[in-house]
Amino acid sequence: MSQTDVRARPLALVTGSSRGLGAATAIQLVADGYDLVVTYRSKAVEAEAVAQECRVRGAQVHIIELDLEDTASIDSCFAAISDLDRGLDVLVANAAATSFRPLIEAKRSHLERTFAISVFGFHQLVLGAIPLMRLNGGGRIVAVSGADTRTWIPGHGLLAAAKAAMESMVKYFGCELAGENITTIGISPGWMDGDSIKMMLGPFYDMAIDAERETHPMKQAVTPAQAAEAIALLCRPEAQWLNGSIVESDGAGVFAFAGRYSVMG
Repeated sequence: MSQTDVRARPLALVTGSSRGLGAATAIQLVADGYDLVVTYRSKAVEAEAVAQECRVRGAQVHIIELDLEDTASIDSCFAAISDLDRGLDVLVANAAATSFRPLIEAKRSHLERTFAISVFGFHQLVLGAIPLMRLNGGGRIVAVSGADTRTWIPGHGLLAAAKAAMESMVKYFGCELAGENITTIGISPGWMDGDSIKMMLGPFYDMAIDAERETHPMKQAVTPAQAAEAIALLCRPEAQWLNGSIVESDGAGVFAFAGRYSVMG
């Protein structure tokens, strides 16, 4: 395949794309015409399954092991992308990890791990993406945040603090990079049905999902595939004027929360 053929499709890097929202985002971006860099930390089999689904849809897919707590791993990831000799067009910073516990029970090690991924790791991701995006005349960075920066969710204090810091960085990167046609947007998908919420809620999952569907203004619980559609929209050139913004993509669910149960018959 010639270099012209390779560059016919833009290239997107999606962190944490072996499952959940990251996997759904990778698949949606392929539908929008992107080739993919799929990353994983420990779930190599799942990453290969996502890559294979993307390949049958016509995309070139590269799988890279990536640990956002490890500076060398991030550097190695971008070195591998650089070796593809096609730059980078989109970075979706989706991966996150934390210890779900009250802040009063959190230890320094819990803070260090949470911030290592969503703050230090995010910063290094952006720095790694910048020179590759410059090669292509610009690019788009989309950072995935969460509803826990806007409303209290038990056990989410650590992650909320890290994501709030990341949201602030989105605004600053938006100012610092826009002159190079590299725009940065944050997105807050809100409460999302999927494996993560099932793991967190355990035996309470069925009750919680039923309540979400009954009380949400749109009478449904958003799926990873639906949330990925919004992320893909933000990757389009037409979203450039959202630079520096944190987009709430929760169907008004967080805003409506205080009034949900008061309107139930």
